[in-house]
Amino acid sequence: MLDQILGQAAEAPWAEMLHALDHLGGLETVAIPEAEAGRKRIRLTTDRGRDCAIALPRAQKLTDGAVLYCRDGMAIVARIDGGARLRLVPQSLGDALRLGHWCGNLHWKVVFGEGWMEVILDGPEARYRDRLRDLAPLARFDIG
Repeated sequence: MLDQILGQAAEAPWAEMLHALDHLGGLETVAIPEAEAGRKRIRLTTDRGRDCAIALPRAQKLTDGAVLYCRDGMAIVARIDGGARLRLVPQSLGDALRLGHWCGNLHWKVVFGEGWMEVILDGPEARYRDRLRDLAPLARFDIG
C-alpha cells in the first residue's frame, strides 16, 4: 500500500538517489492518466509488473514525479500521462462563463489558461464534440 507522497523526483535529495537506483535497476514507475490523477485511491501496475494500491490522504495531491515508495534498494515514482485534450476558446467573457458552467455540469476535468480552457479527454473526442454541439446556440467558442 502506497499511502503517502515522500517527495518529488526532481528535488534534492531524491534526484540523485533515484538516478542511482535507476542505474541499479531499482526504479519503477506507475503511469497515471491525467484524468485519474485527482483520485486519492487507485490500483495500478508499475512498468515492471508490480501491483500497487495507492491510498493518499486528502491533503496530498498526486503529481508527476511524486515519489511513492523508496526502501530496500527500490523506488516507485508516479508519472502523469498528459493524455489527449480538447482546447476551447470562448469569444467573450459571457461565453466563457456559459462554457465553464456547461463543462462543470458534465463533470469534465479542465485546465484553464489565459483566454482558453482545455478539456482532459477521458474517452473518444467525438463524444465531447457531440456534447459541445448542443452548447453552440448558447455560447460562441472555437475548438482548437
